[in-house]
Amino acid sequence: MKSIEAAEITALDVSMVTLLDIRSKEEFELNGFAGSVNVPFDSISSGLSQLPKDKPVYVLCRTGDLSAEVTEILEDRGYNVYNIEGGFAAYTVYCAGCEK
Repeated sequence: MKSIEAAEITALDVSMVTLLDIRSKEEFELNGFAGSVNVPFDSISSGLSQLPKDKPVYVLCRTGDLSAEVTEILEDRGYNVYNIEGGFAAYTVYCAGCEK
């Protein structure tokens, strides 16, 4: 399984990749990334049709555990997919010192 560190999210160009956020709708609305797609984990089987196969998909969850599962599912379906290690929690720790 391919993966990136959570700190690398800021370098992603969402026009060139799909950033898939599988956190709940409420979490996404509170702290979602501009340009990302929200398909909550409990809706993932029906939400996969929203994902284009023509660009890489980066999967984000709260801790990196559920996103690893979804990454494997997408990999099995032929997607070029990456898990975001540590998820949003790791990103928050990384950005604690970031300028807003």
